[in-house]
Amino acid sequence: MLRMIKNQLKLLFNNRIAIFFVILLPIALTYVFSSVGSNNKIDLYFSDLDKSAYSTELVNMLKSNKDINLISTSETEIQKKINDNDITEGLIIDKNFETNLFNDKKLAIKIIENYPSAESSIVKEAVLGEASTLKKIAMDSQSISDGLNTSKASISSDLLKQLKVKTNISVDDKGASVTQDKVTTSLIGFLAMFLWFVIIQGFRTLIEEKENDTLERILSAPISYSKYLISKIASTYIFSLILLVVTLAIGKYAFNITFAQNLAAEATIFAIYLFAITGIVMLFVPFIKRQQTLTILGSVLMALTGMLGGSFFPLDEVSSKVILTLSKFTPESWVISSVSNITFNNSTLNSQMTSIIVLAAMGLVSLVISYTLLNIKLKAEKV
Repeated sequence: MLRMIKNQLKLLFNNRIAIFFVILLPIALTYVFSSVGSNNKIDLYFSDLDKSAYSTELVNMLKSNKDINLISTSETEIQKKINDNDITEGLIIDKNFETNLFNDKKLAIKIIENYPSAESSIVKEAVLGEASTLKKIAMDSQSISDGLNTSKASISSDLLKQLKVKTNISVDDKGASVTQDKVTTSLIGFLAMFLWFVIIQGFRTLIEEKENDTLERILSAPISYSKYLISKIASTYIFSLILLVVTLAIGKYAFNITFAQNLAAEATIFAIYLFAITGIVMLFVPFIKRQQTLTILGSVLMALTGMLGGSFFPLDEVSSKVILTLSKFTPESWVISSVSNITFNNSTLNSQMTSIIVLAAMGLVSLVISYTLLNIKLKAEKV
């Protein structure tokens, strides 16, 4: 069996198409998705009703933020765009903005939000951080003018001139963190999808044996077909693991992706996921007679489960209950959810036992059914 596994691995590594698809395509798609996300600024429509020195300074400070693109408009237009779902958030600087700053009252700004999102979080942090900086300057100018018995407007003007227009808080770090999470999620999702292709390519030889009429000679060899089948499954599984490790390594150094400290937990989830899709692909082997049929069917299955399982877009952004329900029947949704929890939330392997059990059950049940069907078919052919 070890010799058969070794020989099968040699054949699989000669399959440059499978290696290309699994290593290069997930990384290329991750690069495209991350580039699109990183090059787009957040369009923030704002309306300055105060028209004071401090409201103008707030606008200038926000303009310096490289993640935000400010667009001036009216309050009515902002509300209309929110109602029409054209924008996710808008900023209103009320008339009493400067007055409230000097009187230590609540900030006279409104952030109108359509729905919570990563972009709205960045906007809120930027606006509130810069407004808090201006409030401190206003209070300091008030204290200085009272102590020196000088003009508050003069002190305030001097302090604003000395203020360097920089982001008061680490919004750029937050933005980088959000982008980093998107890149990592994309790579995990695309990997989960394209690993199907490796498994499919690994089992093409089983179909090829039927096409070339070599199955009878294999059955007459001095080794049980069960051991031969297990060697096929094992070699395909090992081949997929190797490509997975190589792809993750390239992704880490090419995109500077920082994975969680618990790498063993991530590896365990991916290994069980490979076991699951190995069993699912094996389900179709007894019924398929041509390699082309397996490739076409596998590609359709790969794309369909990838879309439903969250390989292209996060499932937490999906509002359709039908899609969310269907996603539970795809192995991608379970592996993406578990690996993401381990990567971003430092979750333990024990906390992902539900995913482990579901994926292991998918693989085990599928392998048992496919093995039983293959044996029935072989006995029928012998008769």
